[in-house]
Amino acid sequence: MHYTQIYTHMKRLLFICLAMMMLSCQSLFYGVEPTFTMGMTQEEFVANNKPEMVLATEEGITVFRTYNPLTNYKFFFFKNEKLVRFENGTDPNDYKWISIP
Repeated sequence: MHYTQIYTHMKRLLFICLAMMMLSCQSLFYGVEPTFTMGMTQEEFVANNKPEMVLATEEGITVFRTYNPLTNYKFFFFKNEKLVRFENGTDPNDYKWISIP
């Protein structure tokens, strides 16, 4: 191989390595997205994520909130400890304006 071919291959390799490093570091800076499935238990949700409880009623309704700078707030509504609703929001108190099932 000639010097110019080696140089071209090295530039490509460096670019690929930088791109992979930047994409993998994104989750370190912004956190990970919550993992959930509708109907999952509240205990399972709390164990798999780091939510903040923002509301608990005597009727068995609990609302959790997560935050990620890229995707803003996410609200998770549990009824009798089962996930029944999920909503996105832009403000930390948006759950107050969402009707609870």
